[in-house]
Amino acid sequence: MWHVALAVGLGTVVAGLGWRRGALSGDGAIAATAVGASTFGFGGLPASFGLIAFFATGSALSRRKAVPSELPSAKGHRRDAVQVLANGGIAALALAAHEAGWRGGRSTALGALAAAAADTWASEIGVWSPSPPRSIVSGQVVPPGASGGVTPLGWLAAAAGGLLVGAAWNVAGDRRTSWLGVALAAGLAGSLADSVAGATIQAGYRCAVCGQPAEAPGEHCGHPRQLARGLSWVTNDVVNGIGTAAGALVGAALGGVSRLDR
Repeated sequence: MWHVALAVGLGTVVAGLGWRRGALSGDGAIAATAVGASTFGFGGLPASFGLIAFFATGSALSRRKAVPSELPSAKGHRRDAVQVLANGGIAALALAAHEAGWRGGRSTALGALAAAAADTWASEIGVWSPSPPRSIVSGQVVPPGASGGVTPLGWLAAAAGGLLVGAAWNVAGDRRTSWLGVALAAGLAGSLADSVAGATIQAGYRCAVCGQPAEAPGEHCGHPRQLARGLSWVTNDVVNGIGTAAGALVGAALGGVSRLDR
């Protein structure tokens, strides 16, 4: 039982630090404790290092972004419970399944964390791009920060974010280069899925008076924003979950091919 208590303790410490630094809301800290405990307890050092690499760099980038998005965001830099679960929930569940006997759990978790990091890096660094973002579906120029908008710098950032998680996982455990390849492929696949979903089915709103776009409903110019595209229930958190799931699937597939979990 001591390792269970240790895992919960480590998850609580990391979540508490995130809350104190303003990276997590109250409910986000509770969710992060659960995700961290599962990751630390079932994934060991490799998964722990991978999760910390994603969370620490993602939080730092979100707080220090030099170029603000032109679109009013649905949420600030403090991650709430839904955001935490959308980014880390699949990895935590995969590692729990691995503990229960599923051999694909570790590579699935790596793919999910790599995708979460890749998307975060692409979003936060991509707004620095000297070239304007373009919709991944239509190719038209879109405002910086628009869902589904991509840039060459954003793709490079996505690759770097995925590789960082893979490197952290690799250094802390089995040092086969295959982990890096899985993390890179899963990170890019997750970022791609996130961008496509963001450009097609994610809800987008517009002020009925001035036409200013936004990610979330609410009021602007004294009137409720109107749904301009997508599905009302497909929020940014849902899109993040889609990207993380895509990365997890790629991680599971590549892990099975390269026998990383055996």
